[in-house]
Amino acid sequence: MHTRYQEWIRYVFDHPVSDRPWYFNINAPVFEATQADYAQLICETFVRSGQDLREFTDAQVNQGIWFLASPSGSDFIFSLRDGDISVSQKVKGIRSIYDLYRNCFANRCTGTLAHIDEPGASELNSICYMFWDVCPLSYLDEANDKAALEDAVFSVLEDTIRLPHGACIEAGLHGLGEMASSYEHRVKEVINRFVRTARLDAALREYAEHAREGSICERSRIR
Repeated sequence: MHTRYQEWIRYVFDHPVSDRPWYFNINAPVFEATQADYAQLICETFVRSGQDLREFTDAQVNQGIWFLASPSGSDFIFSLRDGDISVSQKVKGIRSIYDLYRNCFANRCTGTLAHIDEPGASELNSICYMFWDVCPLSYLDEANDKAALEDAVFSVLEDTIRLPHGACIEAGLHGLGEMASSYEHRVKEVINRFVRTARLDAALREYAEHAREGSICERSRIR
């Protein structure tokens, strides 16, 4: 475990939740480290998210993951795409996103679907759905080690849509839909393979069809 892991977890998640997140404050604290540190800390956070984030509310975890995933909050996630670290570190970090879905989102989010505004969503469903919408790992055209990173992202997305959880399936399809314009054939192969074998309700099946064509309906959720 990284020697600053506990400090990092407090830095990312241990904040009150408000309409204007803490990290937009001009005097917000900063966490200075190397690209290798950020990559390791993100990876450990996601891998251990099922146990180490239990002490924080759904709203705090939602706020913290928004902070990590979206460039509007921080640039930490760029370490997994553009950081001056080994390709194996980048791939390991990207693969850990599946652990976030499997160990945290699948256990704490409701199964409600965001794209049709189903009622009853938890405060964590927001970033579960929007992760790949805001995360720069969906855009790899100019990335170094492009092929390896693409394989890692598609592996995560394909594994995520196989989770037995409606909101996670929807999120994985959302991610595939985000990538359809750049990876048309690959996205279609993944989704075609999925819909042939998965037992989906009508709403998810229709969403899969839209994702396959890159015509998903994007809706921002309250953080």
